[in-house]
Amino acid sequence: MRAAAWVTIVVLGTLPAWGQAPQKKRVAVFDFDNAAVQGGMRLPFAETNAPNLGKAAADLLIVKLVQQGDVSVIERNAIDKLLAEQNFSNTDRTDPVTAAKLGKILGVDAIILGTITHYDYADKTTGGGGASRFGGFGGSAMKTKHDINAKVQISTRLVSPDTAEVLSVSQGTGEVNRKGVKVDIRDMNQVAMLQGNVNNPLMNECMDNAVAQLAGQLKEAIPKLPARTPMIDGLVADANPSGQLVLNVGAHDGVKLGDHLQVWHPGKEIRDPVSGKFLMRDDTLLGEAVVTTVNDISSVAQYKGSEPAQVRDVVKGMPKLQ
Repeated sequence: MRAAAWVTIVVLGTLPAWGQAPQKKRVAVFDFDNAAVQGGMRLPFAETNAPNLGKAAADLLIVKLVQQGDVSVIERNAIDKLLAEQNFSNTDRTDPVTAAKLGKILGVDAIILGTITHYDYADKTTGGGGASRFGGFGGSAMKTKHDINAKVQISTRLVSPDTAEVLSVSQGTGEVNRKGVKVDIRDMNQVAMLQGNVNNPLMNECMDNAVAQLAGQLKEAIPKLPARTPMIDGLVADANPSGQLVLNVGAHDGVKLGDHLQVWHPGKEIRDPVSGKFLMRDDTLLGEAVVTTVNDISSVAQYKGSEPAQVRDVVKGMPKLQ
């Protein structure tokens, strides 16, 4: 009877209720890296007044993913707070291994990393001048014709928070070609467009189109992600004589009602005698605990083992049967 009851709990806890849609995959979008080949751009990105294109592209993708409604997107403030707490720099966002560590703490199914690979603008003057009025000032002499090509290309990677493996890649490209664009050099807005500034409406149009393509590809890829098997690894935060344990891992770490966890007493750390690098720890298996209560950041489990569990004993998920 006890075994049958446990099976019932797992089934109810892992399958959607009758008539309900499956739970959405949870993703975190990190600021994109800017490795763009900046052809024709006359305003260097290094200038202090230049916007953060990587952040802008990531923000735009978040908006589109939320509007599509197929995934749950982690709030950016949660990522920024976690970066500060873990003492990571902003550049660490683009490292898959670091991103995976953060994604595991956030409890997401995947992390989206992106790179702006092209942010190009080319302008070719094809005509202009001609007869002028007022002794050579004004009129057609102040107008020129241009052929303009603008291109933005962005690639993204879906990264596993458990293994740092790249699970899927996507690429979006936005390109605009304008032939014979008439520009009056007295119009500063039109001149700014010719200079290919990062606030150029043509570049913004390319960015929108590239991100829209990415959002469409990710909409197809994210639901196909393999079911995540969380690697539960926590500590006993409190223990009482009845065998009830309070654990410092919860739903965000993948703990579910009815989970069976192993309880280990931490032993001696074994290090490489040459480098001093940590190799392993000689832990002792004490027994098993069954989770009875779960919230987002903690859980309660009933323990049974060879000796009483103590605060700071290690709890791990049960190893998979081969």
